[in-house]
Amino acid sequence: MRRFLRVLVVLATFIVLVMGAVRATTLPWFPRWVYARADFPADAYGMTAEERLRLAEACIAFLNLPHDRTLLSSLQFEDGTVAFNERELQHMDDVKGVYDRLTTWAVFALTVGGIAIWALHRRGESAAIWGALSDGGLATLIVLLLLGVLMGVAWETFFVGLHGVFFAPDTWRFYYTDTLIRLFPEPFWQLAGLVVVVMVAAPAFVLALLGRILQRRLLRSAANV
Repeated sequence: MRRFLRVLVVLATFIVLVMGAVRATTLPWFPRWVYARADFPADAYGMTAEERLRLAEACIAFLNLPHDRTLLSSLQFEDGTVAFNERELQHMDDVKGVYDRLTTWAVFALTVGGIAIWALHRRGESAAIWGALSDGGLATLIVLLLLGVLMGVAWETFFVGLHGVFFAPDTWRFYYTDTLIRLFPEPFWQLAGLVVVVMVAAPAFVLALLGRILQRRLLRSAANV
């Protein structure tokens, strides 16, 4: 039973850390930071920085609020033309569905992990709790290292493969003139990937190191009793 509970904590740690970072970057601060970078390319078709940010923040609001397609379908450019075509709206519907499902899984993982920690605590297995959290942090770092190498040497393969996991073929591909590509070009996603990696790696490293230290300390204390 202890091993099973530890596995639950390890899996929950990975899922919660990753999805927590994803959700943290799906907030208005992120496009503001990206668009303000001097090395980030301006829109090739003349969209102003203010309009670009307005539309990007609308996309983020769409993901974080209850599903309402009119949040996007009602948007217009400054010249009165619609901002998103039907294929773009359908893709955002798909993204919203994936985003909500992943969030649900993260909440479920957090709940299961919390119950597993509580069960270990009830059994007097405090050392096992910290050991499992350490293992979860270490496993997360290993996965990040592998993904980081893939992102660094074969970004296109990683990007296409990731979309292939969540979306039907070609439903996520758009013309360079489409609004979604103009708002979120490839450099945007490269920065997003980098930020997510850093936001996951930092707490994962702390858990891996601190968890192991506390586990060993508790085991030594128990051995001396």
